[in-house]
Amino acid sequence: MVSAMKSPYFFATLTAIFMGHNMVLIKSLLFTIDPLILAFLRMFLVAITLAIICYIGFGLVRPNKQQWISLLVISFLGVFLHQITLALGLAYSQTTNSALIMGLNPLTSTLLGALMLKEVLFRRHYIGIFLGFIGICFIVFRDFSSFSFSIGDILIFISMATQALSFVYIRRLANSMHVIPITAYMYILGSIMLLVVPVTRDMGVVLTFAGFTWIKIMLSSVVLTAFAFILWNNCIQQLGVGASSIFLNLNTVTALFGAVVYLGEELLLQHILGFLFISAGIGIATHHKKGKKEKRPSTIIEQSV
Repeated sequence: MVSAMKSPYFFATLTAIFMGHNMVLIKSLLFTIDPLILAFLRMFLVAITLAIICYIGFGLVRPNKQQWISLLVISFLGVFLHQITLALGLAYSQTTNSALIMGLNPLTSTLLGALMLKEVLFRRHYIGIFLGFIGICFIVFRDFSSFSFSIGDILIFISMATQALSFVYIRRLANSMHVIPITAYMYILGSIMLLVVPVTRDMGVVLTFAGFTWIKIMLSSVVLTAFAFILWNNCIQQLGVGASSIFLNLNTVTALFGAVVYLGEELLLQHILGFLFISAGIGIATHHKKGKKEKRPSTIIEQSV
């Protein structure tokens, strides 16, 4: 039992479950908190946590001018735009839809990596991406009779795409800088960008939050985002990108389960079909035969919210 708990597969499973619950937790907070205020508070707490972890592990990292430019781009895409569209999207979309759309992240990141970094795509990647986007078509069909996006679904898709795009820039920057300092600076700069929120919102409402609300905010920020990120990237180092990516399906399953059980949302046939196609797409895209050398199209895959 003890040896099993030390296994990287155990930590990958645990981390994926944590990340899946985070989306459900954020959705529950949005019932009583303004989306932009919640995004600002979460990112501020994540930034502080990762800054402390980074300083303990790496000391004071001093990026050069080119690295600063990349960090600003990553922060704008991966924190500022991603978190604003995620919070607003979750406020207007069902968690079931959101979890499945965010599940496209690895496939989208792979496609963008091929387009922007000239990474080689093999047939399995094209098949995986094709299946993933078929899965999205199932999600946006209403009772299989009409095809329409809700504003929430559109915002979640933009959130997923901006995060996937930021991962491409992270992969490029990771050639000269460790991923943990990159992420620490990303959230620090992103939280600074989100200072526009206190300017446009009445932040006095945070003084009225109940103690349990603050516990949920801290849990979502410090544990399920900051520490989950550290654990997930550790799993990638031990298991490899392909094996780790399979566990992202558990992330989606956990979010779907939580949405149905805790939030009372309805799980429809198109959600199940969408999940199956997206899962099959990720599985095919990340599988390769042993002994066959390929230039992997990704060195970093993560899916934190």
